Parts: sequence; structure tokens; C-alpha cells
Amino acid sequence: MQTKVLHEKRESAPAFKKRPSWYGRVPITITLAAAIGTLVFTTAVVVFGVGVGLARKNTFDLLSANSQQAIEADVNLIEKHLRPAEFMAEFMAERIARDDIDQTNRDDFGHMLVGALSGAPQVEAVMFIDADLQSFVAGRGPSEGEMILNEVDYSLDPIIRESILKVQEGPVWVPPIWRDDVQRAYLSRAHPVIRAGHYIGAVVAVVSVQNLSDFISEGGADSNGHRFILYGREHVLAHWLMMDGYPDLSNENPLPRIDKFGDPVLASIWQERGRHELPFKFREGVDSHLLELFDDEYAFLYKTHHGFGEQPLIVGTYFQASDFPEELERFFAALIAGLIALFLSLVSAVLLGRRIARPIVQFSTAAARIQDLDVSKVEELPGSVFRELNDQSIAFNSMLRALRWFEQYVPRKIVEHLIRHGEIQDTNSDAQEITVLFTDVAGFSTISEDMSAPEVAAFVNHHFSMVVGCIEAEGGTVDKFMGDAVMAFWGGRSDANDSSAQKACRAARAISNAIREDNKRRHSLGLPMVGIRIGIHTGMATVGNIGAPGRLNYTVIGDTVNVGQRLEQLGKEIYSQSNEISILISGPTARHLDSSFTPVAAGNFKLKGRVGEIEVFKLE
Repeated sequence: MQTKVLHEKRESAPAFKKRPSWYGRVPITITLAAAIGTLVFTTAVVVFGVGVGLARKNTFDLLSANSQQAIEADVNLIEKHLRPAEFMAEFMAERIARDDIDQTNRDDFGHMLVGALSGAPQVEAVMFIDADLQSFVAGRGPSEGEMILNEVDYSLDPIIRESILKVQEGPVWVPPIWRDDVQRAYLSRAHPVIRAGHYIGAVVAVVSVQNLSDFISEGGADSNGHRFILYGREHVLAHWLMMDGYPDLSNENPLPRIDKFGDPVLASIWQERGRHELPFKFREGVDSHLLELFDDEYAFLYKTHHGFGEQPLIVGTYFQASDFPEELERFFAALIAGLIALFLSLVSAVLLGRRIARPIVQFSTAAARIQDLDVSKVEELPGSVFRELNDQSIAFNSMLRALRWFEQYVPRKIVEHLIRHGEIQDTNSDAQEITVLFTDVAGFSTISEDMSAPEVAAFVNHHFSMVVGCIEAEGGTVDKFMGDAVMAFWGGRSDANDSSAQKACRAARAISNAIREDNKRRHSLGLPMVGIRIGIHTGMATVGNIGAPGRLNYTVIGDTVNVGQRLEQLGKEIYSQSNEISILISGPTARHLDSSFTPVAAGNFKLKGRVGEIEVFKLE
């Protein structure tokens, strides 16, 4: 009976319905939308992130480059403004010492003073002060071209007396002196006159300080920032506020103190509160820092220049974010455009999942090549009569073009090496033998001083295209660009071989040939010739990931790198300035070369920062 009951229950159970064929499977539209959407989103975020980062860096690099050019221009201005006073004082002192002219003959002596003054428009006055502090002065009059001769007794002037005592020990730049009669401050170059071993007087050339303010203020507060020149750290020598003079100056205070200066931003330059380091690299000798002031941030760039007195001249500029609305507006416009492009990419991804199989296979093949960083071999997807598939092709092709741009900023060999190793632990730094090469344009400051910023960029880009082409043709890895200099290396995991020295030297030859050919073109266009210095060294170096957690750079560091750079700089001493090409290699590099190279011994040299000497060869 029990069996019967169970049987009845089994018969009364409801029958299961047959499930449709698509049950438990994800629709292809959702699958394609999810897969392609993820790919497009990830790729767009990477490209967008890199693009925004590069845009921000390029913006501030341009601002810093403009500021550095302004500093260099002001340094050149100081040299042009003050050096003639040195030359004039020395020349006249030597003539008087040789007794070429009698300083007691006022007519002849006056003609000499006026003639010297006429040849140096920067100098306001020139005088001879004898041992009794009696002077004979030639100065510029109020009318243009007017010269005035005068005799002045300085025996009761304590400032002149103190200055002359210093001159007897040798040529000096006298600290700034205030003149009440003309309401101006002056810098003076004094040169002693020694005849037959005895001091008989001094020649003094006087230069106006106000002219420096006029020169650096010609453009006002422009894209080069607010420019200034300090005398030491405590006094202002030149500033746009001093163009028409400055109040409350006197013999005791010939220059305004910086802590009481009328420019509150400049007055705060040395304060420690709110001070930070700038995250940019500048040319050697240029210092910088960032200050939080008045609910804003101000960047200061400055260079210390010695040789014009007891106190150094500090030449600099400062700027704030609001000084550059056009650059920042372009940056934020790019940011918004990127967000819009990212949003449109996601919308396109949904449309890409609307239809069928063949375009998906094409897309999958192309995506696999992108994953392998084989972007150059990926062909653009063809269009389609179907709107959705055509939109898919357009979105993918736009992404492909963006990736091709991205490929230009990352060394391909390094990226492929890192991808092959997979785990970050597999690319930790270790010591390996490499050959490092440094190049630098000789006299770049002179070549570029009359160029605009776009012209400088065009010149540097053209130069880099030649140098990098020669390096990559020999399998080298360009590590970094430093101003107009290039650092590259052979060897390491990204190029493991035993011929790194051979390849580096072949690349150096190719670079020299390229520079010579380019100079022929420049000569035909009436442009100045370009010289280049190259330094090559082979040795052990630390190769691998260097940096902080979350921000690494695959590079090489160590003494080998420093020696390579020092060899490039040594070319300034070994080769003449007129030399078009200078290539120096170390002894270790020379010993790796075969008979196709004939390096010429240049001698043993002690390089900066190293204890011993190193054997150096010229590579012709």
C-alpha cells in the first residue's frame, strides 16, 4: 500500500516545462556593450589621463621656459650695461699709469675723458681722482650729446674716502651711491693707477642704476612675469616701480630695502611661511620656490650673478596663475573636451553592441594587436551601411589615432620589456654593464637668444629628430631630454647585448654626419652653424625602475651616467669653440671597439666630482 501511495504522488507531480534555447545565456548586445564599453572606457581614460597630464606639464614648462629666457636676457643686459665701465676704467688707468697722457694738462686730459665717455653710452660719467681726492670729471649734460667737464674736491666726502681706500688694493665695484643733486643711485667701477710702484689715483666709471629698471620694464608685467634685480638679498636694484625714481632714498639708503619695498609680493620673497619647492626642472644655476601669498600662489625663479660688487646680483622673475589666463583657459578647455570625448566614447560603446558577428571578429583582432602594442600594424576598421556598425568603426579609429599619438611619448623597447616581464618585481633595479651617450648643443644660449619661443621649439624639435633618429637606428634607448641635451643608453634588460659601445659610437658618427649636412642647409639659408658635443662611457650602472611608489621611471643611474655627462662637458676644454663636432669617449668604451674605429688618445683627465683620472679618447 505504501508503494501505491508513492506511485500516486509521483504521478501527481507537475511536469517541467521545456526551457528556451537562449535560457541562461547573455544576449550578444549586452555582451558586446559590456566588453567594448570596458575597453573603450579603459583606453580613453589612459589616453585622456596622459593627454591632460602632458597638457598641464607643457603649459607650465612653457611658462617656466619663458621666465628662464627673461632671466637670461636680464643677465645679458647686466653684462652689457656694466662691463663697459670695467673696460673703460681699466683702459684709462693703464694709459695714465704708462704716462701716455699728462693728467695735469686739463685740455688734453679732458679730451681723453670725453672721448672715452662718447664710446660707452652706458656710462654716465668718468673721472680721475688723485691721491688727495681731487677729481677731474667728464659727465653727460642735460641735453642729448652734451658733455660737461668739472673739477670736484672729494677730500671731505667720507663715502668717497672709504671707497678709494679699497681701490688702492685693486679694482673694485663701489657699492651703490646716492646723488642728491640728480636724485639717482649709481654703481661705480674704480681702477687704481699705479705708476712706478706708487698709487697716484684712481679712474672711476659711473653707471646709472635707474637705466636697469627702464630696460627690464620695457614689456611691463608680461608672459615673462614680474622681473626684478636685487643687490644682495636685502636691497632692490631694478624693478618697474623704480623707473621714475623711488621715494625716501638717501646717502645712507641709496637703494630701497626689500622688506619695505612697494611690491608686497617681491617684499615677501625670502619668507619661510607658505614656502614650497617647485616640481619643475630648470637650467643649471636657476633657483626657484613657490610662495602662498594673498590667497594665491606665486612662483619665483632667480639666478645669482657675481662679479659686480661685494654683494651678488640676484636676477629673477615671479608670476602667479592669474598672470596667464590664456594658457590656463586652453588647459581647462582641453580638460572639458576630454570629459566630453570620454562620455561620447561610452555612448558609442553601447551602440557598438547592437549588431552581429563579423565586425566583432575584426574588432577583436585589432584589439589584440593593440594589447601587444603593435599599434602601427593595426588597420582602421572599414565603414558600414549600418549606422551602428559605422559608429563603431569611427569610435575605434579615433581611439587608434589617439593611441598612435600616445606611442610617440613612451619608448617602445622599454614598454615591451616591462610587459614581457609582467610583474613589477621582475623589473627591480640591478647592476648591469651599459654604454651611455650624452649630446648637447654648443652655444645654445647664443643661438637661441634672438629667437622667439616657437622658433626655439622648432629648432630643438628639428635637432632632436636628427639625434634620436641616429640613436634609434643603432638600437639605443632615449632616456630623457634635458633642455637641448639628450641622454641615451645601450645595454640593460631592454637591449641586452655585448656590442653596446660599438652601437653608441656608430650612433655618434651618424649624429655628427647629420649635423654637418644640416649645417650646409643652415649656411645656405644664412643661419648660424650648430655645433654639438658628445660624451660616451661604458661601465656598470643601476638599471631598472627608479622612483617612488606609484610613480616609477625605467632608467639608468650611477657613476657611469655621471662620467658620460662629464665627458660631454669636457669637450668644451679639449676642442676649440669653433669646432663643429666634438666626440669624447672613455678608455673602457675605446677598449670595446673593433678595428673600424680609430680613437685618438686625448690624455688622462680628472672629471668633476670624481677622485681619480680617466683615460679619454677623441672619436673622429
